[in-house]
Amino acid sequence: MIGRVLVMAALLGAAGRSALAGTEPLNGSYLATAYTQKGITASGQYVHRHVVAADPDVLPIGTRIKIRLAGRYSGEYVVADTGDKIQGRRLDIYLPTARACKKFGSKPVKVRVVQLGDGTHAAAKQADQAVKEDVKKDVDNKVVGNAATEADWAATHPRTTTSPAGTAVKSNSNATSTAPAKSNPPNPLE
Repeated sequence: MIGRVLVMAALLGAAGRSALAGTEPLNGSYLATAYTQKGITASGQYVHRHVVAADPDVLPIGTRIKIRLAGRYSGEYVVADTGDKIQGRRLDIYLPTARACKKFGSKPVKVRVVQLGDGTHAAAKQADQAVKEDVKKDVDNKVVGNAATEADWAATHPRTTTSPAGTAVKSNSNATSTAPAKSNPPNPLE
């Protein structure tokens, strides 16, 4: 029976995948990569941290997910984008620099769906707001890896050398200096 269903899905293409999306569990293993492209997502919002691209036949636009095993980027995200190469159980996590994307590479992650979206811009906007609220609560409560990522902690606590999870984060080495910090010209590759 399963063989016939899979053959039908292959014959039907995307429509078949969409029809079968509810037959397999959405929680579980995915392959994650990272991207840094600026602009407007498929949901109509500007790209920013806590945004992922996913196959809308698997995780519709507006879906809130928690990603584990993504290193310092484990946390809560909203599916707000899609991509030609993002099909099936693949995710593309937005990161602010090309260097961070390259370092992230490609890795298996675990996903838990918090709330399934309905594919609309309104659902994405509502989910994005909920993710931002959850991240703020976690940062305020000094929690990392639930909704807030280690990158969120580092952005809000620049003089701290470790996150609440006990992992090292970049500290401001000139914290006691009264001299203004030197700024490097922007790198066009980042």
